[in-house]
Amino acid sequence: MHSKNIIRFCIVGTGFSGTAALVHLVKQLIASKLDCRHIELVTIEQRKSNGPGHPYCNEELLPTHLCNNQTYMMALFDNDFYDWLCEQRMELAKQVPDLIQVTHPDLEDLTLWQPDQDAFYPRALFGRYLNARFTQYCRVAQENGIRLRHFNDCQVLDGQSTAAGFTLQFRPAASLNTTSLVFDKVLLATGHWNSIKQSQYDDRVLTSPYPYSRLNAWLTKQQQRDEKTAQHICIKGMGPSGIDAILSLVESGQFSHNAQGDVTAFVADEYTAKLKLCALSRCGFFPAVRDKRIEHQFKYLTEETFFDLEQKQGKRLTLDDILLLIDKELKGASNGAIGWHDVAHPPFDSALEKLKYDASLPRDNALIHTVLLRVRRMKFYRYLNADEKQRYDSELDTHFIRTAVPIPLLNAQKLIALFEAGILSSCQLGYELKDAIKVTKTDIVVTYGQPQKQRRADGLILAAGQSFKLAHHPDNLVKSLIARGELRPHTEQNYQTGGIQLQGHESYCAMRINPNTQQVEVSPYLSSFGVLTRYWQNERNFAAAFVEAAQSVAHDWVNHIYQHTTSQHSRTDQDKVHA
Repeated sequence: MHSKNIIRFCIVGTGFSGTAALVHLVKQLIASKLDCRHIELVTIEQRKSNGPGHPYCNEELLPTHLCNNQTYMMALFDNDFYDWLCEQRMELAKQVPDLIQVTHPDLEDLTLWQPDQDAFYPRALFGRYLNARFTQYCRVAQENGIRLRHFNDCQVLDGQSTAAGFTLQFRPAASLNTTSLVFDKVLLATGHWNSIKQSQYDDRVLTSPYPYSRLNAWLTKQQQRDEKTAQHICIKGMGPSGIDAILSLVESGQFSHNAQGDVTAFVADEYTAKLKLCALSRCGFFPAVRDKRIEHQFKYLTEETFFDLEQKQGKRLTLDDILLLIDKELKGASNGAIGWHDVAHPPFDSALEKLKYDASLPRDNALIHTVLLRVRRMKFYRYLNADEKQRYDSELDTHFIRTAVPIPLLNAQKLIALFEAGILSSCQLGYELKDAIKVTKTDIVVTYGQPQKQRRADGLILAAGQSFKLAHHPDNLVKSLIARGELRPHTEQNYQTGGIQLQGHESYCAMRINPNTQQVEVSPYLSSFGVLTRYWQNERNFAAAFVEAAQSVAHDWVNHIYQHTTSQHSRTDQDKVHA
């Protein structure tokens, strides 16, 4: 039990989500003019460092693993990532030249580097930014009297509501001793998870392309099996993770560039020359290519929110109505050249053909991206009924993600070079065949096409993203909290959308089962944002949404301090009266 005079907060997970929460809590506490000497902030993180988390950890990535958003879209607040790059320009050029050179291959003298707001920088560089701001705001917190404690390399085992607050049990990875602390508020910022266990497969299958060191060791083992013949490796998933896997596999080779920095060819070494890579996905295409941002004046999707759009239309909009408005917007902006059908069914015979088209006409993709991102940010998904949600998840989300999360032009050029070097190919698995990839004791067989064809592989890398179903969550803490009723899977008319239930649409407070009344209520302790929460993958999976959520949680926690302080003053006044 902790002192009633101390208000103790906990952030579980200090990646992008947790770092954003810490930064905005500190900013709001300072702005509130509260006496911060009675506030303690505890962070618990599985990794040894704070800030980068899984997606941006330098030790797990290569410089070729780029952010999927331009600099101006990546920040903890305002345009801060760009500002930080400008502040640290000379130091970064000296300390991590490889993280600059990959984005600016045409720049021979890095002392002349000027950060570009429209550029796609390595994720590891963004990770350095997160770590720097985490450290900075911890220092600011301490300077303003906030008590800080960081538990790194720790696993949270369990949690439970008590009369005193919310108790978390955790222990360091290298210890058998468990620590328990009681908190007034807890934020679960645990990020992405991989529900596929490596133990489900033998060593021919790799269940994630990260960390790079693990992938590299796996590739070396594959090559040692037979040093003379080609190594046929399939990559399941053609999104950003799949592209990272491909670029990791060919890391020992070299890409050639022209004077403008465009990729012109791939030069294989003795190892990559033996590789035969095949990218697989249901649609058979890589995400759209993004280059420079464009300005678009909306004609049909004119409102900022879906609710306002319905008010303007004068009716409840169905999923088909939304697709029709997208179609009208795209056709109106492209003089009829692009419509929704072109998004859902790209008119290309192969991934290479689409990549070449995308690379030559990036503005078309910029338009599609602008329109679909606008629709997602209207948060239309929450207003669909359960049947429409299920239809969207099973049939349409893949098309939205493929265009709403586009890839940098530089990566597209690299993929084209690998195709032309004879190292990379692709297959469209289709949506009908459920068991397109079969792994037996002797074979890895891929079935694809109409009429059906088959190809065999020596190795398989799974890079198709995660399942959002909480039943597949591997973390013991999440499993325990759900089993105990501290968290509830979000369900609508017997359809589970994935993620936990939250209070209303704009709150990040978790819902729970009251242990005494067995009624559903708002948890007085737990908050969460990110992929653990319902709808996140459908409407909020972009950097600005994390910042917005972090600000909201910080606001709730500062309000809790006000209420606690007011309550204390009230009790003190009553005590004086009785005395």
